Amino acid sequence: MWQKDPGNSRSPAKDIRKTKSALRIAGIDLSGPKNLRNTSVAVLEYGHTLVLLKLQKGLNDNQILELLKKLKVKVVSIDAPLSLPSEVWRPEDIHLREVLKNRGGSPRYVMAPTATFQMRSLTERGIKLKNLLEMNRIKVLETHPRASLLFLTKDANLAQNYKNKDRKKRKRARDRILELLRKHIDIGNFVLRDDHDIDALICAYVSFLASCSPEKLLQINEGFYVVAPEGTFS
Repeated sequence: MWQKDPGNSRSPAKDIRKTKSALRIAGIDLSGPKNLRNTSVAVLEYGHTLVLLKLQKGLNDNQILELLKKLKVKVVSIDAPLSLPSEVWRPEDIHLREVLKNRGGSPRYVMAPTATFQMRSLTERGIKLKNLLEMNRIKVLETHPRASLLFLTKDANLAQNYKNKDRKKRKRARDRILELLRKHIDIGNFVLRDDHDIDALICAYVSFLASCSPEKLLQINEGFYVVAPEGTFS
């Protein structure tokens, strides 16, 4: 049975919460360096309401840095392993797989950082990007948007089908996810074209919770958070 980390009551972005100006946070669904078109970046702004400010695809690391600096983003959550394991699995991957198993999700949603050439390339890019952003005083968190989606909605079918190869199942799931997201985020006229955009937006929502409602996060490991399994969107 999973338990929240005892330190989870502390804000992973503690220095951000007292700011009087509008808060800007971001999420990145990162792809490997040879597949930049699938990298999606979502930036949210929180004043009185939570608003999608920017949604952009296909950026390299320097372009991501430039965008986040230009928009004065303080916290970003990234969907990618941000550390390498000493062997095959990191302890946090094993922990999250167990949480997913106990909450109706699939442990297969979590892959080992070095399981394939693509995963190793993604992990290496994630580590490099994390270092680059932190050098520029941007707080970086690791997250897992598919797990967060499952815990936000308590709907295993949504978490399964928004990446389904069957077009009809995929569309139904994405339409429902968009409906739920709109209840919590003003998406405006932005179009979420694929699961990469959805994942980036969920990552950004994790950054928002890290900054404003850390009690709604489950700490998997130091710097690695997902939404706590309480059905926030259900």
